[in-house]
Amino acid sequence: MADTGSPSSRLPGASDPSENPILAGMYARIRAHRGHVLNIHRVVGHAPKMLRAQAAYATAMRNDSSLPRDLQELVILRVAQINDSAYEQSVHRPIAVACGASPEKVDAIASWRDSALFDARERGALGFAEQAARGGEVDDATFATLQRAYSPQEIVELTAIVAWYVGNARFVRALRIAPEPEQT
Repeated sequence: MADTGSPSSRLPGASDPSENPILAGMYARIRAHRGHVLNIHRVVGHAPKMLRAQAAYATAMRNDSSLPRDLQELVILRVAQINDSAYEQSVHRPIAVACGASPEKVDAIASWRDSALFDARERGALGFAEQAARGGEVDDATFATLQRAYSPQEIVELTAIVAWYVGNARFVRALRIAPEPEQT
C-alpha cells in the first residue's frame, strides 16, 4: 500500500516503499516506533537516504541528550510557535505531554515569561531558544543565564535542538506539509 501525503501538501507522499529497500526499512521502523508514518516522513521519503540520516540525527537528539525529554519538547514547541509551524506543534504537543510536561504548561508555553508554571532552568532554556530561533543571535545576558543553569554539553544539545526545529519549521512551511491529525 502506498503512503500518500496530505492533499494540501505541495508534494505527495513517496511512492510505494516496496520499490526502495531503504524507504521500506525506514517506514517499517517508523511504524514500529510511532504506529504510523508522519506526513513529513512521507514527503522526505522521496529522498530515502536523507530520511534515514534525518531519523538518525533526530533519534540521537531525543535519546542521547542529557536534557530531560519534557524540557526538549517545551523548547521544540516554543521554536515551532516562533516559526509559525502548525505542523511541528501538531506533532509535539502530544509528545510533550507524553514526556511529562503538564497540559497546563504546554498550553502556557507562548506566555512562559508571565507564568509561574516554569522554573528558572526552563526559563533559561526558553529565553535562549526564543532568541536563537528568531535570528540566531543570543545576547550576552541571556547566554550568561543559560550558562548558570546548564553544562557546555547541555548548551550544545539545546542549540542543536533549536537549530534542527527552526530548519524543520521552514522545511514544512516551504513544502506546505499538512499538520498531523489529532491522535486519539
